[in-house]
Amino acid sequence: MTEKLNLGLNEAQLKAVTAPMGPVLILAGAGSGKTRALSMRIVYLIKKLGMDPENILAVTFTNKAAGEMKERILKLLRREDRPLKEDGPVALPAMGTFHSIGARILRTEGRRLGLSPNFLIYDTSDQESLLKEVLAKLRIDATKFKPSLFAHVIDRAKNNLIEPEDYNDDDNDNRFNDMARRVFVQYQESLRQNNAVDFGDLLVLPVKLFRDHPEILKKYQDKWQYVLVDEYQDTNQVQYTFTKLLVSKRKNIFVVGDDAQAIYGFRGANLQNILDFEEDYPDASIYRLEQNYRSTAQILAIAEKIIELSPRQHKKKLWTENHNGQAPVLFRAEDEMVEAWFVARKIIELQDGSPGEITYDYDDDSILSRVMRRARQRVLPKLKNRQGLNNFAVLYRTHAQSRAVEEVMIESGIPYQIIGGLKFYERKEIKDLLAYLKLLVNPNDLVSLKRVINVPPRGIGPKSFDLLKEALLEKKDKALAKLFDEKPAVKIFFEIVDAVSSLDETATLPQIMSQVLKMTGYESFLRDGSEEAESRWENVQELFNVATSFEKFNWKEGLTRFLEEVSLMTNVDELDPATQKVTLMTLHQAKGLEFDTVFLIGLEEGILPHARSIMEAKDVAEEIRLAYVGVTRARKNLFLIYCSSRKQFGTRNMSVPSRILKAIPEELLDVYEF
Repeated sequence: MTEKLNLGLNEAQLKAVTAPMGPVLILAGAGSGKTRALSMRIVYLIKKLGMDPENILAVTFTNKAAGEMKERILKLLRREDRPLKEDGPVALPAMGTFHSIGARILRTEGRRLGLSPNFLIYDTSDQESLLKEVLAKLRIDATKFKPSLFAHVIDRAKNNLIEPEDYNDDDNDNRFNDMARRVFVQYQESLRQNNAVDFGDLLVLPVKLFRDHPEILKKYQDKWQYVLVDEYQDTNQVQYTFTKLLVSKRKNIFVVGDDAQAIYGFRGANLQNILDFEEDYPDASIYRLEQNYRSTAQILAIAEKIIELSPRQHKKKLWTENHNGQAPVLFRAEDEMVEAWFVARKIIELQDGSPGEITYDYDDDSILSRVMRRARQRVLPKLKNRQGLNNFAVLYRTHAQSRAVEEVMIESGIPYQIIGGLKFYERKEIKDLLAYLKLLVNPNDLVSLKRVINVPPRGIGPKSFDLLKEALLEKKDKALAKLFDEKPAVKIFFEIVDAVSSLDETATLPQIMSQVLKMTGYESFLRDGSEEAESRWENVQELFNVATSFEKFNWKEGLTRFLEEVSLMTNVDELDPATQKVTLMTLHQAKGLEFDTVFLIGLEEGILPHARSIMEAKDVAEEIRLAYVGVTRARKNLFLIYCSSRKQFGTRNMSVPSRILKAIPEELLDVYEF
């Protein structure tokens, strides 16, 4: 078996894959083949050590990573002499994100916490809608204290396992802490009434189950006797606690991570979890994967200089056998428009060859400044060759930086996709249809009810809804009957929901969705004959495409699975790697991806590192790691770009090159001038 596993593995990977049982830490540098090593470890456990796949749990941070690992393991297992079926509990270990694993536990054990199995998972939009209701009930001014503020407070508290009654932040004054505590308590009560959970609950509640019910903890310790965790440097307190409780009986934990790529401190990730792994598990075996299979030696040399700026790293040095590359390019742009123009020009050069002579057309009457005028009037030819555009990425620190790049892309005819802009599942028509579907699963979902009870318009205003809400929450049958008499539209709405809910269980999910659209009148409402309406309808049809994946289940089970998958989607899951478009995304979203050509723009003080981060050394260190992540996304070509001036918040200011650039020796760069 060891010989078979050795296929495609270098010596360091092989040692990691065949490590002894017990705690194992794999320090895997960027592009070092960690996913392959993690997958081969699972195959080794099953085929060499004879573990039952049911006793293995593999945790990732994105659905995309979980899907890729599943495909890889299936292929590896099928090469063996005892192929396993694609589906079924015997074939593969449990694999998924922390949140999907937590949801799986709660579907089975949630009744211990008063949660029925058909609970809904509220996304950020649903969470803020519920918080608006909470603020109104507590008479808190939502214009002064926005729901998003409390959503952030609550998420941070849950990440750190802080109970609502115990909330207290030393950085806030007592009055705000008291207010936040009341909001937090009422918010959790409202979730309970709606039979719903938010993302934080998907981990907080399993931890609570494990702590309060030792028999449940033992059940899952015996079920998942070996736990593997990818991207361990990104775990927060609740994820760390969940994992530690799960492996406390046998200490069979295999974690893979890279402290040099720890970039999610802003959302609670704790770098100390990977730095202190040896303290948590004194008998841990530690292995380093340092051979890089992604980037050229020239790109790795840049990455090495950048990461040296960040203190407290596990020592490792990436190396590669790929020395056939060009020096990364450094370009100083006059402003953000020249920056965008340069990006477009280089894409066209790499795709079509030289873009030809660049001409200038000055207009003395233009209200633009000289710098802006020059940037806008540069003439770029239209892109001809669109094949291979998925190999280009433009990475930036903040979404606002994409605006100038988008303008020039449009002018140059360069197709692009933005990851993390207006997401597909946040479009109004999609949210509306999902709200109707959620009511079929959970009639207690007052957030979804409020969203669609008057869509299409049925004459049911806010006052009527408040009366309805009170009657439902307090189970006032007489008040509900009176409301039905006074507002027949309310009664008709519930009759429609009941009628759809009573449809034959053998129906498929797409068939149920069609019935919802027709019976509620939403399809006619949406398709009003306008050009915009057709675009909205195309989005609805795309949702049907997603729903077809669940046709093998009866519609009720399929709908529950469908809604859960949609709720747990991340920005990266929306990336289509096959589409022939340039990808525009923030550095945080680029983690785990790779491209032939990467443009890292906005390398200026105040942008990278960000202005919010420059006061604290630990925050600056994370910004440096963010730049390191960006650089190591590049396989062949890397462009580092900064501006002499940049317009922000309506004001043009002079810019200072980032300290990150200053750390790179000039001999490692091809300084571009024009």
